[in-house]
Amino acid sequence: MPPFRRTRLAPERSGERLIDPPVHASAAAPADSIETLVDNNRLLRTAFDTRIGDLKLWELVAATRREVLTVAAEYTLSYRDAERPSDMADWIARPIIMGGHQPEFFHPGVWLKNSALDAYARAVSGTAINLVVDTDRCVRASCSVPVGTPHAAHLEEVPFDAPAPEMAWEERAIEDRDVFAAFGQRASDLLAPLEPNPILRRWWPLAIERAAECHRLGLGLAQARHALEARFGWETLEVPVSELMRLPTVMVFMGWLLAHARQFHEAYNAALVAYRRLHKVRGRGRPMPELAVRTDSAGDGPWYEVPWWIWSRDDRRRRRVFASMSPGGTLTLSDLETVRVELPISPDTSPSKWVDALSRMEEHALRLRPRAIVTTMLSRLLIADVFVHGTGGAAYDELTDSIVRQLTGCDPPRHAVVSGTLRLPVGNMFPELAVTDPAAELADVHRMLRDLEFHPERHLAPLEGQSADIVELVRRKRHWIDTHPTATLARRRCQEIRAVNELLQPRMESLRHAALDRVGPLAAQMHARSVLESRAHPWCFFAEKTLRSFLLLETD
Repeated sequence: MPPFRRTRLAPERSGERLIDPPVHASAAAPADSIETLVDNNRLLRTAFDTRIGDLKLWELVAATRREVLTVAAEYTLSYRDAERPSDMADWIARPIIMGGHQPEFFHPGVWLKNSALDAYARAVSGTAINLVVDTDRCVRASCSVPVGTPHAAHLEEVPFDAPAPEMAWEERAIEDRDVFAAFGQRASDLLAPLEPNPILRRWWPLAIERAAECHRLGLGLAQARHALEARFGWETLEVPVSELMRLPTVMVFMGWLLAHARQFHEAYNAALVAYRRLHKVRGRGRPMPELAVRTDSAGDGPWYEVPWWIWSRDDRRRRRVFASMSPGGTLTLSDLETVRVELPISPDTSPSKWVDALSRMEEHALRLRPRAIVTTMLSRLLIADVFVHGTGGAAYDELTDSIVRQLTGCDPPRHAVVSGTLRLPVGNMFPELAVTDPAAELADVHRMLRDLEFHPERHLAPLEGQSADIVELVRRKRHWIDTHPTATLARRRCQEIRAVNELLQPRMESLRHAALDRVGPLAAQMHARSVLESRAHPWCFFAEKTLRSFLLLETD
């Protein structure tokens, strides 16, 4: 089967949604639905006869699904109501629809994935699970709030916690509870001229409550959002990726990948090369850098970089992971700086030893966490019947598809793509936005400035009122324009036309200054419009009614 490709762009207009496949089949495309995708993916999975230790991959799937469903239900029930069927065998057999995102202030188009998870799961009588990717890093503890008018606007940074060194969300505690508590009111007040009643006012007290309970910044935000989703009627489960990594079946899969570290390294880089060739990408760092090969300070090596992160309790900076396999079958993982750990992980050791070794790392406060590609590979191969991506993740997961084919020889299950665009209702406050186009006006100004430079005669008053010198210059230019540019005359023709243009420039000064005076205000308006109408504003900046209409997939 040829490689599967699904390239999609996020919708441009506010309120538009991309849901592929649709929740329900249409008369025009009866086979294009989530039910069909689930059925096709289950057929693809039956072809996976790759052995992982003493199990075949499809045998590991059932055990992993049992653990994930159990842990996701327990985690969700710790802070909100959730359904937990009593018949575990039936629950495992039902379709699982899965997606995931970092626990941050994402825009409504990302939140639409969670709504689609719920709708997809209902359509196939399955279970929806959202992964809280708390293994990603928390870069900043502030949120950008749009402030201003169509003539001048900017983003005001409002902190929701005190600054702290960069670390994974799973490690990030709240540094200043007063700053955290004040964020909702401060951000809402700044936002009031554009959106007087954002859902942030109602949601933030819930975030304060959940953060106080779980003692983690990211999980507090995620649990508060998930609790709000319960009020919307969404019946999804959630589980942090950090919890997923502690499950024995997941450790078996991680151990299998690490036991084949060099093959994984080579498959990863080969997939990147193929992706760049296919999409004509020139940059070596796009969409991500290739995995490196290193030697350490003692000259030992080679060390093959693998797509995980590692950090310790004493140093919580996420660092790259390098693997080296000894002839005796011991896998050594290191950041080539301070962390070095030897593990009895090899293709010849039993999966129980892989689990014991990775469990001991956790017990000794060493965190080994997968990068995005490994997380989605795990989700798509072992857990989900359908994984739901946004447009960005869907594009990058072409790499995952290629890696899976190289490691297993089989086609991976295919994913769904969901995205959308919702912009703040600034048109209600500023009706002039609908009738003005500063970008088009600025383009006209630049064309005018170019025309003044190269065609100044077009902007002179009628020649009858001009001096004899000006009339002669215009006549001279027309003469050279009408002259055929032969090899002998081409250079002189260009020089003569340019000379006339330069002699006419003093007559263009007032027009040029008038045009230049418009550049600054128009550029400011363009910037203001990009700030006010950005699709990247967090979901909590919108009114609840607007969000419900957008997120609940309501259609005529």
